Amino acid sequence: MATSNNTLKVADLDFLSIRNNLKDYLRSQSTFQDYDFEGSGMSVLLDILAYNTYYNAFYLNMAANESFLDTAQIRNNILSHAKLVNYVPMSKQGATAKINVIVTPGPSEDQDATYITLDKWTNFIGADINQVNFPFVALHSNVAYKTGGSFTFTNVSIKQGEVVTRQFPVTANSGTRFQIPSGNVDTSTLIVSVQESASNTQTTIYTLADNFIELRSNSTVYFVEEDHDLKYTIYFGDNYIGKRPANGNIVQVTYLDTVGAKSNNITKFSATDGDGISGFKTNVRITLVEASTNGTEKETDDQIKFRAPNYYTTQNRAVTKSDYEALITKDYPFIEAVSVWGGEENIPPIYGKVFVSLKTKGYFTLTNLEKEEIKDNLIKNRNVLTVEPEIIDPEYVFVIVRGKIRYNPNLTTRTRGQLETIIKEAIFNYATTELYTFKSTFKLSKLQSYIEQSEPSITSSDIDVFLQRRQKIEIGDRNTYNISFNTPLRKGDYNFKLYSYPTMSVRDTANILRSVYVEEVPESYTGIDSIEIQSPGINYTTGTVVTITGDGTGAEVAATIVNGRIAKVEITNPGINYTRAFVTVTDESGFGAILNAKLRSTVGTLRTYYYKTNGEKVIVNDSAGTIDYATGKITLDSINVVSMPSNDFYDQDVLTVNVIPEQGVIEPLRNRILAIDTNNIQAIQLELIPETA
Repeated sequence: MATSNNTLKVADLDFLSIRNNLKDYLRSQSTFQDYDFEGSGMSVLLDILAYNTYYNAFYLNMAANESFLDTAQIRNNILSHAKLVNYVPMSKQGATAKINVIVTPGPSEDQDATYITLDKWTNFIGADINQVNFPFVALHSNVAYKTGGSFTFTNVSIKQGEVVTRQFPVTANSGTRFQIPSGNVDTSTLIVSVQESASNTQTTIYTLADNFIELRSNSTVYFVEEDHDLKYTIYFGDNYIGKRPANGNIVQVTYLDTVGAKSNNITKFSATDGDGISGFKTNVRITLVEASTNGTEKETDDQIKFRAPNYYTTQNRAVTKSDYEALITKDYPFIEAVSVWGGEENIPPIYGKVFVSLKTKGYFTLTNLEKEEIKDNLIKNRNVLTVEPEIIDPEYVFVIVRGKIRYNPNLTTRTRGQLETIIKEAIFNYATTELYTFKSTFKLSKLQSYIEQSEPSITSSDIDVFLQRRQKIEIGDRNTYNISFNTPLRKGDYNFKLYSYPTMSVRDTANILRSVYVEEVPESYTGIDSIEIQSPGINYTTGTVVTITGDGTGAEVAATIVNGRIAKVEITNPGINYTRAFVTVTDESGFGAILNAKLRSTVGTLRTYYYKTNGEKVIVNDSAGTIDYATGKITLDSINVVSMPSNDFYDQDVLTVNVIPEQGVIEPLRNRILAIDTNNIQAIQLELIPETA
């Protein structure tokens, strides 16, 4: 048998190279030295062998490539690799915009309503430059009070998408994986709940599991993943990691079906036909605050390949906000809630710092020792070397509930006292379920639903809420106190306005101690805020008189003359009830001055007062501070408190300031905790009114 040094070349894997290598190998054998491969049936067999080798080489190469995230080409494999590092690629995101909604009741509509609600998921229409219409919906419920004959909802956040709700029955055959039949789901809007059964409508809200560290066997969480067909599947735990819905339950999924980036840069919005806003639809106007932005498409394959490894590399290290939250709650079980933000988000920015606020179980603030332990033993061992952590105490804003509850005594056997107890328990249940975290949103409508569903005999509820901050007062020192609610406040009237408790002992102008309260001056926000000097004029004297005219009353100002020019105009009395004002300068020799009056619109005045024994109210300081209705900032100017009486409701030397929020929805904010103080009997003040059908 002849031998040869020729061997098969296995490095060349394209079809022609494989076939030629096979021919060359056979020709090297003595049996086929003079064989004509091109003109024989052997050529077909060699082609088949070459094709088979080529296919096997290709498939093996693809299989090897698909085994790694950075070389995979098939999206389903890329998603699988990302899942291994707990990375869920971003779905399409609907664009968001901000609008103002002005509702003016028509002649045939309710003229007596004092406030109306713009419900969550209220529909709007946005049109792009090509007049293509896209559906938008309100992201939150909003409340507006009537002013000047109209209701105005300001800065309403709307998001592009069509609201879709799907139901999936849980059976032995269905398992706990349910595919949403759409590839356009905005997963950031997913709301997943589990209903007990077809006959029992009690539901439990499930939240997206974003951290396995916190999961327990009874954690009501769901998971979401993108499928190979670009649709999405939600699935649940197995009663070891996350709670598994039981057979007979009904899974309800609500989400926005969105067009993604196509809905960016829309500036024209209108209300849809139908029921209007709270039934008002005769005159609904929309004005633009911010055009739609931030609409995005699904993450591409390349984006997933880039982001997933970076996400994985932060494990067990405090790099992102969620890293801090996960690590702290894992190692310190007494920490109930965590809020983290970078120093660059502060005003003014503080670079090189990360701020952490912690809410504990059972008490409100950490001791200094506990703070140092967390900083030294946890954060500093895991965070970025150049970033210094700082722990900030949470700011508690307490919700005071007041209102009237109407009930039908024919529908219950309970006494009024028993009903009141049940209602209070429902309010506390709302607080426990919906509040007490940094991410909690207060919703007045949700609170009312808890109340009205607590007992079948309750027919309606008329609830008002006050927000309360508690300020420690430095006794015997003159101080200015800034108390921030960080939410818009309603301008007070004679019935509902800012109030304080308890009294503070201060000295009046006669140096007599008075026990005073703080209140806002009604209509003080309608006075003159400042005088703008457009032209100072010439030849003015100290006898120059500046007067204010308009539709209000009481405004008084004083001019300062420097070298014959008006250098400054000081407001000695801002007056009230101005919607327009004009400035007149009177002087026999001076001329040319042009002054403009700027009206107060968002800032009111605070005053202190006490009552005589006969009930007469006496004002001690008619300009004790200010209230900014737009930002919710309260300022008590240079007040010297001599003493404060003890009381049964609050700690010694603590002043409570109580205000009315502008809207029935209060969004979460950094280190703010919204709470209802279950230990304070003043937290809930209800009047039960019996009525018959």
